Amino acid sequence: MNKALLLIDYINDICNPQVNPHGCAVMIAENNIIERVNKLLVHARKENWLIIWIVVAFDPEYKEALDSPIFTPAKINQKLQRNTWGSAILSELNYQAGELIITKNAVNPFHGTNLEHVLRKYHINDLYITGVATEIAIQSCTRDAHDRGYKPHVIGDCCAGRSKTFHDISLEMLRNFASIETSDGIVN
Repeated sequence: MNKALLLIDYINDICNPQVNPHGCAVMIAENNIIERVNKLLVHARKENWLIIWIVVAFDPEYKEALDSPIFTPAKINQKLQRNTWGSAILSELNYQAGELIITKNAVNPFHGTNLEHVLRKYHINDLYITGVATEIAIQSCTRDAHDRGYKPHVIGDCCAGRSKTFHDISLEMLRNFASIETSDGIVN
């Protein structure tokens, strides 16, 4: 195994249309991203890839949260709290017990987590990156993975942004650091 599938921030507070009826939730629904990700998970398991779910979440008092334009609203609105429904992986996604979940408290999943330790332990070279938001966490993860010497592959049709414009521009920018793939191209 030298491949890992990273599934970033597919959580209720960000992706559930009842909580967040705009942005990522819209793209997820319009582009059948849940179905695509579930097919990708079947493929990754069959090929024995390391599967890592990454969620952003904070303690109930937000002691870990930065005062920033992206995290201060979460604190004000009591969102992204660890061990709550809001920070849980979307129930429609086929998470399987025993798959690794890494909790981050920054945009970048490498920052302040054990992600790199896990990737090195399993001798991972290729990172297949999916998740939300394309212009935020996917950009950050992909650029950092590149700079750390990994070979990032962004699965563009399994990512969503706060708008189609942000998503498309982000994917175009990320071509400088990663290959941009489709889920069908990987699964077939």
